[in-house]
Amino acid sequence: MEQDQEAAVRDQVELSVRLLRHLSLDDKPTNLAFSPLSLHAVLSLLASGAVGTTREQIIAFLGPAGADAHTALASKAASVVLASRGNECWKPEVRCAIAIWVDAPLRLNPEFADAAASKLKAAVKSVASRDNPAAASAEINEWFRSETGGLVKDILSESEDSIIDDAISAPVVFLINSLYFNRHWYDPFFPHLTKEGVFHVRVPFMTGSHQHTFMDIGCHPGFNVLRMPYHTGGAGGYKMFAMYIYLPDDRDGLAGLVRKLSSNPDSFLHKTIVPEQPVTVGELKIPKFEVSLKVEVSRLLRDLGLDLPFLPAANDSFLGMLLDSPQGMAVLSLLHRCFVNVNEKGTVAAPGTVGEILGFVMPDDHVVDFVADHPFLFFIMEEKSGLVLFAGQVVNPLLH
Repeated sequence: MEQDQEAAVRDQVELSVRLLRHLSLDDKPTNLAFSPLSLHAVLSLLASGAVGTTREQIIAFLGPAGADAHTALASKAASVVLASRGNECWKPEVRCAIAIWVDAPLRLNPEFADAAASKLKAAVKSVASRDNPAAASAEINEWFRSETGGLVKDILSESEDSIIDDAISAPVVFLINSLYFNRHWYDPFFPHLTKEGVFHVRVPFMTGSHQHTFMDIGCHPGFNVLRMPYHTGGAGGYKMFAMYIYLPDDRDGLAGLVRKLSSNPDSFLHKTIVPEQPVTVGELKIPKFEVSLKVEVSRLLRDLGLDLPFLPAANDSFLGMLLDSPQGMAVLSLLHRCFVNVNEKGTVAAPGTVGEILGFVMPDDHVVDFVADHPFLFFIMEEKSGLVLFAGQVVNPLLH
């Protein structure tokens, strides 16, 4: 069982990097942030309601660990890894919510509903998506606002990428996931030390203090990696979250670093994220940044080889999801919205996804500067499990 879990985590890390590389393929690179874990949850839920070749393709896309391992991983993420809510003494929290919204006249297959509830802690809700599309959209948007502290809002909008357009084209099932992440740095930055500096443009840089004399910085050919742990407080047991910033040596080295990362994602990440020992820090500067992204990812997934869920279901792809399933069920859209804010105190982040249907070692005398004054990658990970919660890149910290 533990080996299956480790295999599923490797698959999740590799999927994270595949998505990062394809999202960053742009003639004009820009800031981006997304949650591989949120997408993984919705795809795992989608697989549990699919049948035949469509189910096989979704499982193969998630990775060779297999359906049971990925369902178990999604379950663990929802009920254990991310089950840390704040209390009166400790406000920061990490939480996950999964829900299935189904059009009111229709009924979920009991086997699918029971598995989703027991394994993925999914709530089942009814919504009048065909009789009153506008009200259904507003109700789902309100659910996201509530679950993400207001960070994810209007994910279903009246814009051109809205899932709900009218009563005819409105979907009958929504598979939904949200995460909320609010953690303080273990060693916070002092706001009065934040100074403007040059990052192509002038931006506020958080500056290290005496608290950052020794840091986990991995020095590798062509790039350095900074580990910034979050405070472990709060309810729900011990969990260790950290942000890793991958800074290429060259100012224009971001694309090359992504390619290097993509060559062997799991091996690359786990061999570079944990330095052998803390190092003495000379100059430490990290820009404050806020990144948001709203993207319809079905085209991206098709480009990566996952196409059957989005095709008219001549093979009845989702017969396992509903009783008396309508003919030709298919995924109409897969919307993903993500928000990440990094400041002196810590990080607040939240994604939403809607799918239709260490011991201490004394440092040596080596002094390392880490000045993130040019484009870099970042990952937020839960270190005990190895899961990637968020991934992204910062090209211009002033762009939101």
